[in-house]
Amino acid sequence: MAGLIDQYLLQLKTYLPAKQREDIAAELGDSILSSVGERERELGRKLADDELVALLKGFGHPLHVAGRYLPKQYLIGPGVFPLYWYTLQAVVIVVAVIAAILGAIALLTDARPVQSFTQLLWDMFGVGLSAAAVVTLVFAVVDYHGFRLRLFEDYDPRKLDGGMLSLRAAPLSPIPRGDTIFEIATLAILFAWWIGWIDFVNMTGVGVAVRFSAAIEPFFWPVLALCVIDIVRLGVDLVYAHRTLPRTILRLFINTAWLVLFVLLFRADGLIEPVAGSLLDPARFDPVTMMERVFRVALFGLGIVTAVLIATDLVRIARR
Repeated sequence: MAGLIDQYLLQLKTYLPAKQREDIAAELGDSILSSVGERERELGRKLADDELVALLKGFGHPLHVAGRYLPKQYLIGPGVFPLYWYTLQAVVIVVAVIAAILGAIALLTDARPVQSFTQLLWDMFGVGLSAAAVVTLVFAVVDYHGFRLRLFEDYDPRKLDGGMLSLRAAPLSPIPRGDTIFEIATLAILFAWWIGWIDFVNMTGVGVAVRFSAAIEPFFWPVLALCVIDIVRLGVDLVYAHRTLPRTILRLFINTAWLVLFVLLFRADGLIEPVAGSLLDPARFDPVTMMERVFRVALFGLGIVTAVLIATDLVRIARR
């Protein structure tokens, strides 16, 4: 029982300002314990888990409860503001992370690094402002029209540790073992494929086989090293399924290294070549160009996901 209440209060702290979170959580905790005691006296027994869940749901979703303690917002009301503020922070951090990585690569690899870096920062600043404006507009419309968010109604206090907007954004929170196992399996497949233990048929669907060219060689050992380090880290997470600050920082650095690799691979040319002996007729169809585009789209998607993970870890550390 105490664990469920502590989890609820810890989730509440995620959305509260640092200076107020302990006092507010203590106040609400006393109120919850008082309600539990009163209900147990009425029943003459301890509350069952389902009864405690129903009682906590009566207090409201932690994100919604946090809004009651925040100052009135003129554009976005307190009922929606905590979710808006959390989303806005995540969007801005993702844009900042992408800008930082791209800027560092431009400084190191571009023929005119200062000019490219300045232009990149200006472009990303515009992207950040546009993204913030869209987020603000969406939440302003939601608040103005009084749309009911099912997030605040159909929730289970026993599952508050799930999702990016939950307590998993704080160190020392639970790490779902299912997520960890999935990540280990994915990295194990990548590792086995990267060193040639398993082989996928690299066919384009038109009888033309393709493969990585020699241009991929500079990336071989960095990818291999990151796979091994990441699998070891995930193994520790599987055994000790709670976040700690050192492991959160380690994951931040590992994901940053992955993002740098994804960006460098995205910028590289000539990574795909046809296998010798393949029937190749560029006048009718260019499978190499097609596969390079598919590869770049995959890298772009992986880069966005990794940037989001980096932003999440930065929020975890900042809100600790």
